Amino acid sequence: MSHILFISHSRSTHGAETVMIQAVKACVARKARVTVVVPSIVPDEGLEKALNSLHGVQILPLPYRAAGGNMLRTYFVRLYNLGAMNSLVRYIEQEQVSAIYSNTCISILGAELAHRTNTRHIWHWHESVDERFGWHFTLTKYYQRLVTYTDTLVFISQHQLNEWEETLQLNLSKNRVIYNPLKPITPKPEEKRLSKQGICIGFIGHFEERKNLPLLLQTFVSLHAKEPKTRLRLCGATGKRDYTYIQHITDLHEPDLTILPQTTEVTQFYRDIDILVLPSWRETMPLVVLEAMQAGVCVLQTNRSYMTELLEGGKETLFFSPDKPEELEQLLLLCMDEEYRLSIAKAGQKKALQLVQNQSFDDQIATLLCE
Repeated sequence: MSHILFISHSRSTHGAETVMIQAVKACVARKARVTVVVPSIVPDEGLEKALNSLHGVQILPLPYRAAGGNMLRTYFVRLYNLGAMNSLVRYIEQEQVSAIYSNTCISILGAELAHRTNTRHIWHWHESVDERFGWHFTLTKYYQRLVTYTDTLVFISQHQLNEWEETLQLNLSKNRVIYNPLKPITPKPEEKRLSKQGICIGFIGHFEERKNLPLLLQTFVSLHAKEPKTRLRLCGATGKRDYTYIQHITDLHEPDLTILPQTTEVTQFYRDIDILVLPSWRETMPLVVLEAMQAGVCVLQTNRSYMTELLEGGKETLFFSPDKPEELEQLLLLCMDEEYRLSIAKAGQKKALQLVQNQSFDDQIATLLCE
């Protein structure tokens, strides 16, 4: 029986952790033994609850950190992680671990551990090259070395792989491109789309700088002056600071602007909107895009995304540059035309449902880990 040691970089259920949970499920389905290492220094934000729902999965909390930023921080992280490293070396030897899985590029513990124990290492990189690091030659040299400790690097798109090869100045021959698993979303009824209250524009995600929310808010203020029946719903607030942040940027109030708390129950949100806008400065493979498209929502998104690899702009979705406000407003004005908006939504829904039906994430990741 294979024994897979998963190393998470956080204890949340967002982004890379969502993908890791699905990889855990795929391995459990293959009758593998699974242990998930989680950082005990941060509070649990739902990851352990999700893992406890899976039969036979062992959770191992240890004090360790993820890298990031620069080589100096990474050096101190390596020192901090020594205690967890020594504990895991003993665990691997005693429990006959057959493979280590690390779930982000900033999770360096797995690669170091694989080198210490001569254990097969699968490293799943979700980030773009400029998302977390200020690259310096010392950090590049360090990552070049970590790559040699890794049996397979898993990327979420070919575009991402090419970017990392250029940054690390390496031919990353030991790689696999596996698209992230897609969550099936129930399509919304046709009558919900034909709202008499005006077009509803939506955003869902973290209220953080890289999401470029000021662009959406400022564009909506301009659009609202021309189309006063339009409404905006923002989903993802985690506290009073997020509400204050949004209200500081825009002078719109209810019912034109609605701020909703973060939620995992996204189906109703998609049913309530006509257009999803993702204005981020940079995205990798934002699954909210394909969720919304499945639900029959017209999606406008940044062209700095690996989704350009999967979707046809102008037909299945609409791409715009996040540093050109006029592009977003022009596209939103085009989408005020119901026939045009629904044509994009219909083509996008067809493509998204096709991608969900044809996805092979579970087979690919389980075969890779349990071989």
